[in-house]
Amino acid sequence: MKGVLSVKMLAALALVLLVFGATDGRILSKCELKEELEAAQIPVIRAMGNKMTVDDLIAKLVCMASASGFNTSYVKAIPAKPKAPVIRQLYGVFQLSDQLACDSGMKPSLNVCNMSCSALIDDDVTDDIACLKTMISSM
Repeated sequence: MKGVLSVKMLAALALVLLVFGATDGRILSKCELKEELEAAQIPVIRAMGNKMTVDDLIAKLVCMASASGFNTSYVKAIPAKPKAPVIRQLYGVFQLSDQLACDSGMKPSLNVCNMSCSALIDDDVTDDIACLKTMISSM
């Protein structure tokens, strides 16, 4: 009986490792992210300050992405209080909120970017940047 249980436990562990090992995300380099942001031509808006340049904005966005470790599949749960239920989640390299930017399907969202949050955690950073542009232009 112990042998059968061990085989089942090993099989379950192998399945878990396969599922978590087969993520669609990737880790970006700072330079790669900077190039993607430059190519996207994100507009600087007045609300960001009169002296904000495109280079300043890109530097701030790259700095913001460091919170995710430049990981395109990073998801962070934010509880209301320590040990409280999760009230929101942040998705992707830019840690965009499921209350504002995207629809997680778990709670109401403004869904400003008109997209599923799962689109923010794949290896394609162009939709994340497009969402950032939408959010910036809606300020």
